[in-house]
Amino acid sequence: MRKVAVVLFCTLIAAGSAYGMDMSKHIGFSVWGGGFMPVSGKYNSEDKLSDWFGLYGFPAAELKYLIIDKVALGVNAGYGYSPIKEGRRKELGSELKDQTPALNIPFVSLNGTFNFGPRIKAENKMLNPFVTIGVGTYSWYFAKNERTDKLPAPGDTTRQFKASSWGMNFGGGAEYFVATKFSAFARLNYHRVMMKDKKKFGEDFGNQGFLTFGAGVTLYLFTGKQ
Repeated sequence: MRKVAVVLFCTLIAAGSAYGMDMSKHIGFSVWGGGFMPVSGKYNSEDKLSDWFGLYGFPAAELKYLIIDKVALGVNAGYGYSPIKEGRRKELGSELKDQTPALNIPFVSLNGTFNFGPRIKAENKMLNPFVTIGVGTYSWYFAKNERTDKLPAPGDTTRQFKASSWGMNFGGGAEYFVATKFSAFARLNYHRVMMKDKKKFGEDFGNQGFLTFGAGVTLYLFTGKQ
């Protein structure tokens, strides 16, 4: 079994070493996961959102088209999920103290990516650092019990604490080609979501910032150029 693993590893490295980093006209499909964490923005007059909600898992997928080897355009879809911190549960009312309240943010964004790999002067261009920026829609809500039973807005029990907001994200990372059309990558993105709505949620609740970070893999298909 160990010999098979060694042979497979050497084959992948050899295939990756032959890659010339010209990925023009390729379509890439990526899946990745990691952490989702509130980092900025007010929850009420005294606290930030990050004082109440903490780090949790984050799944995402991306479909992108490399217009040229340096520039790609892609559609990203992810699901941000952040449960309330244990230390804050005791501050909730009797109706919620035994529940598992959480912030849910499914989103879709259109992103542009610039690849630095083609600019690296090396015979075997297996490493591709990149930066990305995008805009999209974030359909967020606060739930009483993880993902169900939406919570009422602060000070107004006739409204649910939910909305669809636009937002932007930017970040970067690096991918490493373990085979000709298969890469592993790590990335970090900051999301700024325009969640402030005075009519729905009052004066204090504001626009929010979140981090998504993690690792994944990309498979490249349908090339018109080798």
